[in-house]
Amino acid sequence: MNAQQPILVKTDQAHLEIDVEYAKAVLERFSNPWHRYLLTLYLDATAEALQNSIATPPAMTGARCDFGRGGGARELTPDEIRQFQICGYVKLAGILSDQQVDALRGAAAAAVESLQASPNSYNVTTAADALWNAAASIDTGGSTQHDLPALARAIAQSDLPRLLDEARPDQTRGNFLLDTGVWRRVPGLAAFALASQLPRLSAELLNIASVRFFDDQIFIKEAGAIDRVAFHQDLTYFHLDGTAGCVFWIPLDPVRSGSGRMGYVPGSHLWGKLFKPNIFASRLPFPGSDGLDMPNIDVDPAAHGVEYIDVEPGDVLVHHLLTVHGSEGNQGGAPRRAISLRYIDAAMRYRGRPGAPPQPMHRADAKDGDPLDEAIHPVVWPPAPSRRSVS
Repeated sequence: MNAQQPILVKTDQAHLEIDVEYAKAVLERFSNPWHRYLLTLYLDATAEALQNSIATPPAMTGARCDFGRGGGARELTPDEIRQFQICGYVKLAGILSDQQVDALRGAAAAAVESLQASPNSYNVTTAADALWNAAASIDTGGSTQHDLPALARAIAQSDLPRLLDEARPDQTRGNFLLDTGVWRRVPGLAAFALASQLPRLSAELLNIASVRFFDDQIFIKEAGAIDRVAFHQDLTYFHLDGTAGCVFWIPLDPVRSGSGRMGYVPGSHLWGKLFKPNIFASRLPFPGSDGLDMPNIDVDPAAHGVEYIDVEPGDVLVHHLLTVHGSEGNQGGAPRRAISLRYIDAAMRYRGRPGAPPQPMHRADAKDGDPLDEAIHPVVWPPAPSRRSVS
C-alpha cells in the first residue's frame, strides 16, 4: 500500500461530503508544505471516494478518516483529569469513534506493509534472539536508529535477563514489531495525529496553552509474541528539556490479561526521578545513558502496585512522560496492535541526553536550547487562527 492509496472503510455519500469540507478546513490550519502535502493526500483520497460514491451504488466503500467529530469527540470528565494528575495515567473509555478506529487500523496496515522501507523499524523479537544468542551477524532490516553491535557487547557484559512471558506449548512464536515516525509516510496517521481531538485533550490533561506533536510509534505484538517491555519512563528516551508531555496509547484490538496489556506504577510521575532508558527487551540501560537505575519492577510488578489495564478498541490510555510503565507479552491467539502518539508543551526545547537513542526526526545539528523544528514537530493546538507565539 503506498502513501496515496485511501484507507477503506464503510461510509456513505453524505459522510464523505462532510469529510471533504472538514478536511479542507483542517488543511487551512497548516502552512508548512510537508504537513499540507500529507493532509492533501488524505483530502484527495476522500474526494475521489466521494466521486466514486456518486457514480456507483450506495453499497460501495470509500476513504474516510474521522478526525475527531461525532461520537469520538466527547469531553474529558473531571474524574479523568484528576486521575491523570494524581496517578500519571488514565483510561479514556470510548473516547474514539468507530470510524476513527477503522481509519487507524488502516493506517497501521499501511505502516506494516511499508515496514521494510522505514529506517526506524525493528523486529524486536528476531533482533533480541540474535543479541542474546551472540549471533555473528545481526539483520537490522535496514534500520539505523540503534547501534545493535554496541547493544550486543553490553548484553554480553551484563547478567540482566531478557524479559519473556511463558510460551504456550501449542502456539507458534510470534514477532514484536516496532516502528517510529510512521506519520511521515502514512497520511491517514498524519491526519489523525495533527487534527484529531488528541491535541485538545493533551492541553486539558497537562493544563498547558499550546501543544506540539512530538512523534509516534506503532507496536505490533503478533499472536505468540511473548516479549515483555521492561518498565521505563518515556521522557529519558527523548531529547527534550522539560517534562510537560503525554503519550496516547491507542489499542486497535481488545487487550486482556496475557495479550499484551500496559501496566503503570501509580504516582510514579511525581517521584521527581529520571531513570536511565532501557533497551525494552531487558532492564539493561542503553550504554552511557544518564539517570538512576530503574527499580526491578519486572520481577514482581504487584509489589510495586502496578496496575494492568484491560482495554477495547475505542479506548485510549494516556500517561505522563514521567510515568513508569511496561507491558506484557502476547500469549493470546490474536495480534495486539497499538499506536502511540506523543504530545508536548509547545515551549519545550531540545536537550541532548547522553546514551539515549537518537530520535529519527531531530535535526542532526540541534543544540541544547534550540527550539524544535516546526516542520518536524508541528504545533497542533490551539488551531492556527488563535495560536500565540511559543518562542
